[in-house]
Amino acid sequence: MAKSYDLIIVGAGMVGALSAILLAKSSLRIALVDKHDGDYRLSTPPAYDSRVSAISSQSKALLETAGVWQGIPLDRIAPYDNMVVWDGLGDGHIDFNAETTSMLELGCLVENTVLNQQLMLKIRGVKNIDLYLSDTLESHELSESGVRAELSSGHVLEAQAIVAADGAMSKLRTENAFDTVEWDYGHSAIVATIEIDKSHQNTAWQSFGEEGILAFLPLPSVDQKHFVSIVWSVPPKEAESLMALEVDAFCRRLHYAIDKRFDVLGVTQARQSIPLRQRHAKEYVKPGMVLIGDAAHTIHPLAGQGANLGFSDVKGLVEVLSKAHRRGEYLGASNVLRRYQRARMLDNIAMSVGMEAFKRLFSTQQPVFVQLRNIGMKRFNHDVALKKRLIARAAGLASFS
Repeated sequence: MAKSYDLIIVGAGMVGALSAILLAKSSLRIALVDKHDGDYRLSTPPAYDSRVSAISSQSKALLETAGVWQGIPLDRIAPYDNMVVWDGLGDGHIDFNAETTSMLELGCLVENTVLNQQLMLKIRGVKNIDLYLSDTLESHELSESGVRAELSSGHVLEAQAIVAADGAMSKLRTENAFDTVEWDYGHSAIVATIEIDKSHQNTAWQSFGEEGILAFLPLPSVDQKHFVSIVWSVPPKEAESLMALEVDAFCRRLHYAIDKRFDVLGVTQARQSIPLRQRHAKEYVKPGMVLIGDAAHTIHPLAGQGANLGFSDVKGLVEVLSKAHRRGEYLGASNVLRRYQRARMLDNIAMSVGMEAFKRLFSTQQPVFVQLRNIGMKRFNHDVALKKRLIARAAGLASFS
């Protein structure tokens, strides 16, 4: 016998889990399905998880509304109030500072496992969310009149709509023939946690140069030792070479790649190499189904906006479905789901196009482009009003006075 819900959410990662909590606050009955068992064990610092997210003000506010942010231990959060970006092939640089915009911080770095753990702890206390963990979607039928899904465990679920939050390689997106625009960035991202010789000064450091695109993202210090998470984007063959290096040699390469601003003392969490691919679904909705987060779009990690785009999708979806529920509208109806698509698609496309242009501009080493971008960076760095607007955009805020 089928069990009935308002929504089935497939994928209990950060985006799917946060969606479930916030939608449940509107008295919606949620089934949350994920192949993971929901048990997120944290490493012991300084062995921080090598996958971290830069959380904007808007994303932090959403997590606070869900009652999740408050549970994160302070020693697993690294606020940063400054960002320094420079061109390793010239003398152009840009400083972004929270003080300029009267903000307490530009954002916070948090390990993905920490966020996942706190989201799952919160979910387990929400009565109108049923968890189907260590389980997968075996089959499903979609229509505007409802969704019927069968899980590998044998459970049969019915709902008004199904939310695909199952990540960049979304099985639901593929099975339901959503067309996408996608291409390889020609980069792989090497991520790791490293120890450095001095304080990161609560600053996110980012270099563009001969050694690729490199970000040093601050992590909490431990016993007066200092740590950062790195995201090092380089062509695939270069990534293979860097991954093959012994740790000491890898650290020396990092030292030069960051323009010798820090000595790299060691790697505290093993390196991973992640192929980068841009992907954007041409449509986010079909009758009875909606794509959200990485299932709908993926971008280059150079600006750290991937998680925030996903959380912005959550905000948009929750606003649309909560309002529709209050009005007594059927949640799986195309006219309801398209409100979410209209709310999010243009912003996501704009960010995707911006990241592609940014990546192309800063990955070229042709002298004329290097000269032009250095001139542009210098001018931008002196334009306080423009920097305020860009910071506001990244923070998810409308504007600053």
